Amino acid sequence: MMKILLVGSGGREYAMALKLREGAEAVELFAAPGSDGLAELGTCLSYGVEDVEGIAAWASEHRPDLAILGPEAPLVAGVGNALRALGVPVFGHNAATARLEGSKAFAKDFMERHAIPCAASETVTDLAQGEALIHAWPHPYPIVLKADGLAAGKGVVLAATREEALETFRNFMAGQFGEASKTVVFEEPLVGMELSLHVLVDVKADHAHYALLPACQDHKRIFEDDLGPNTGGMGVFGPLPFLKAEDVERMRRELVIPTVQGLQKDGLDAQGVLFLGVMWTPQGPKLLEYNVRFGDPETQVLMQLLDEDLAQLLLSVAQGRMERDSVTLKPGCAIAVVLAAEDYPEGAKKGVPIAIQSPRSLVVHAGTRKQDGQWVTNGGRVLNLVAQAPDLAQARAQVEADLDQVTWPGRQVRRDIGLKALCHAQAGKGVADAWGQA
Repeated sequence: MMKILLVGSGGREYAMALKLREGAEAVELFAAPGSDGLAELGTCLSYGVEDVEGIAAWASEHRPDLAILGPEAPLVAGVGNALRALGVPVFGHNAATARLEGSKAFAKDFMERHAIPCAASETVTDLAQGEALIHAWPHPYPIVLKADGLAAGKGVVLAATREEALETFRNFMAGQFGEASKTVVFEEPLVGMELSLHVLVDVKADHAHYALLPACQDHKRIFEDDLGPNTGGMGVFGPLPFLKAEDVERMRRELVIPTVQGLQKDGLDAQGVLFLGVMWTPQGPKLLEYNVRFGDPETQVLMQLLDEDLAQLLLSVAQGRMERDSVTLKPGCAIAVVLAAEDYPEGAKKGVPIAIQSPRSLVVHAGTRKQDGQWVTNGGRVLNLVAQAPDLAQARAQVEADLDQVTWPGRQVRRDIGLKALCHAQAGKGVADAWGQA
């Protein structure tokens, strides 16, 4: 029996928990804080994801065989450091490496220092300096303004005009996101094809191993045809049907290898995953940002594609012995479609009863709770439907057939996840081609 501590509570963690239970060795799962969904797969603990002392005290007493840190907050807070100090194998970076996501300014400095292709940028900590920069902005609009610290996914604004840029910047500096927005990174806009690239990394002073996972494509906006406000992600699929082996090799060569070498040069240990936000521009792939954890909902797709014993794979990374450069994958494609609550992304109508019938697709709990035996909405992104099939068209068709099997009043869903990419591939276009262009 393998005892695993999983820190987190969302769809990403639920999908990982399902995959962990498929391994050769039986798993005793503990989730902190977990959810009503995760409570059906293991034991939930009453510790918040940033409760370093509480989680460490529990681990000291119960000695898990593996700890997996799901979201970015516990990584940045140093939960990994505290658990490693107890001798617990941890899949999840220490606080120093987690700054790659926890500080946009730190990440940009890392990219530039290690010659990783990225957007031109300037980091500002002074109101007058930032206003002067906006008035003399040398790049095309929009201006991309990024709050330096973690801001729950809301700290990036594409300002279309000088007036919008000034207003956004002043709000940031006035503490819109607390200390997280007192430092602001200004960037030129990058135009092209956006994708998500996850890399398992096991890097220390004496070794550097990494393994690429299939590239995915997320759909951020709430409405079909990429309209409406940004969300945490309304659906994702992978791999991209038009991404060629040489495209993946180019990202490995230009983005991944310099990142891994940079970690080692800077003395930054890494035992976990790096999720690279990539924009494929007319000049080739450029790095938008680092995330130091699995994406959500990308994880839901990756768990379907991975043909591995997840517990053993992550344990090998945590113990610094991932001596391989690839993972075993199932053939075909996987897709995850997010079912969101009414009022999302501005809010989320909670407590609405959910009708779940008999979908063929996997149902992943993300923002649900059980009330008197009935599942009800309890967050913005409530459930995911996930399907794996021989190709993207068949995966899309399976989820589409299941959408009426999981419903509630006010449910929001995009029925076009992966459609644009499918048409792009069928037209014989590649990652360097803009949507709708030959």
